[in-house]
Amino acid sequence: MPAILTADGVGKSYGFGSARMPIIEGLTLSIAKGEFVSLVGPSGCGKTTLLMCLSGLLAPSDGAVSFKGQVVDQPPIGLSVVFQDYSRSLLPWKTNLDNVLFGMRRVQGMDARAKRARAEEILAAVGLTGFGGHYPWQVSGGMQQRVAIARGIASQSELLLLDEPLAAVDAQTRADMQDLLLDLAKRFDQTCVLVTHDVEEAVYMADRVLVLGPRPTRVVREIVVDLPKPRDQISTREAPAFLRARHEVMELIRSMRQGKALS
Repeated sequence: MPAILTADGVGKSYGFGSARMPIIEGLTLSIAKGEFVSLVGPSGCGKTTLLMCLSGLLAPSDGAVSFKGQVVDQPPIGLSVVFQDYSRSLLPWKTNLDNVLFGMRRVQGMDARAKRARAEEILAAVGLTGFGGHYPWQVSGGMQQRVAIARGIASQSELLLLDEPLAAVDAQTRADMQDLLLDLAKRFDQTCVLVTHDVEEAVYMADRVLVLGPRPTRVVREIVVDLPKPRDQISTREAPAFLRARHEVMELIRSMRQGKALS
């Protein structure tokens, strides 16, 4: 499949002169259309900074990011971000339905009635039928994150960047949301890049896991997850291929935490 997103020698630093702090350095990656790719690495390595550079919300200090062959210098149409802190990304004075419609403001070729029908369809797809008229503060955290995900999908984005979107929900909701995201990605033909601290989540959801090194970060290992889809929370996690990939990722991260050279 052709690449929908590439990073070529991307670097990101803060500060100047002797106070300059490199966060990312010489990072290169390629995401194929239709893939689900997870990004993992040691705490503080720069995963979120990288996601912001990939989205156009931060400008790289070096190198370039391209989306569908065009250099990214601002958030492009066709790319959406779902943030970890859904309580801040949703507009509390707008209903859930209006929050989704807000994400569709740049969608072309649809009148107001068609946009509303599309928004209601996607709210139904994330299990929120009947909650469109509620405000975010009137529903649970897991439901708020579903609204945020619905907004990203409704924007007709081809690429969804997910910044630890499930970190703040309970374990059962997290498992349900993992399966929901995989189902939605297939149903709406989306490419997804997931940043997560949870190694098991990274392996369970991904076609490939990209392991990032310590600062200044770069991709140190690509691990192909050879597991069939659809995934299952029990059988997939018990499969030998899942356990092998999980072990490899965890061993890499532990080695980096201990300052060991990577083989």
